[in-house]
Formats: sequence, C-alpha cells, structure tokens
Amino acid sequence: MSLIPANLASGSGRSLAAVGLDRVPPSIRRTAEGNVDYNYYLMRSRALRASAYAGAFRAAGRAIGAALARARKGVRDWRARRRAIDELLTLDDRTLRDLGLNRSGVLYVVDHGREDVPPPANDRAGATTKVA
Repeated sequence: MSLIPANLASGSGRSLAAVGLDRVPPSIRRTAEGNVDYNYYLMRSRALRASAYAGAFRAAGRAIGAALARARKGVRDWRARRRAIDELLTLDDRTLRDLGLNRSGVLYVVDHGREDVPPPANDRAGATTKVA
C-alpha cells in the first residue's frame, strides 16, 4: 500500500510537491572531479540548523520579554496601590471622615472603589465618536 494518494500519482497534472515528493528526485550536486559535493550539503545543513536555532531563540526571547513586561506591570500596579494606601493613611481621622472613610476601610476603597458613587447617567461616558 502506497502512502502517496492515488489521485496525485495518476498523472492528473497536480504536483507531488504538495505531499513533499517530486516526480523526479533532485539531482545530486557534484564536484568538478565527479564526486558528491559534501561541503555544499554540509554548509547547507549548517545554515538550516542556524536558522532553526535562531527561530527557536527568537521565540524564547519573545516569551521571556512578554513575561518580564507582565511582571513590570504587576510591580508598577503594586507600587501605585501602595502609594495610594500610604497617602490615605497619612490623613488624619477627621479628613478621612470628611471623605466618608475610616482607617479600616482604606484598603477596601483602594482595591474596590467607593460603593456610594452612583454609576454615570450616560453609559457611554468617555466614549468619543466623530459625527460627520
């Protein structure tokens, strides 16, 4: 049983290159003396290997770069949260009461926002569309 599909091998005009085969095998490159040119194939294999390694290292570098970018964003967000908490905790109790907070609610407010703030009347607040 052949692994080559019957409709490709039957001379239907379609190329066997679609399945990785050619009708005529490529000619072997030879030196001037008529020997097989091993240096050509060695250099070609080295170039292919170098290109494969370059692609693998490029993909690994992109993955590491993306992970570092996520980590930097996490650290930046953590610092902003810590700064907001520190600023609110430096206020005295009266100022916090004027804001509708107490010291125990500072962490919740920094993480979740205030509960008593009504939602915007227009749900498209902040969206800008050009008119004509």
